[in-house]
Amino acid sequence: MDSSNNPGITPEREATPQNIEVRVYAAPKFWPFMGIGALVGVIIAVISAFTGPESAEFSRGSVAGFLGVGFAFFGVLVAGIIFLVVDRITRKKARRALAVPMGDPEHR
Repeated sequence: MDSSNNPGITPEREATPQNIEVRVYAAPKFWPFMGIGALVGVIIAVISAFTGPESAEFSRGSVAGFLGVGFAFFGVLVAGIIFLVVDRITRKKARRALAVPMGDPEHR
């Protein structure tokens, strides 16, 4: 690492391994939240299509498909908001730890 990029680090200190303070927390996974949100939206759309009054112009399947797209979009939107809230809560519960660099210091 070039000390000109990091003016606070001297070359003597770069060569010796040192502990680095890090924050550790259990971060939620993004895609499972989005998938579950879309799935819940589709399930609500199917229930809504098959329990509502039947249309003379459209079959229940086409109504379920149409509602499924819209409800899945809103399900993903709500799941994204829930993801952000859960991520914020887990970041607040983060703890500090010391990380020890491993490996050859010339390849960092």
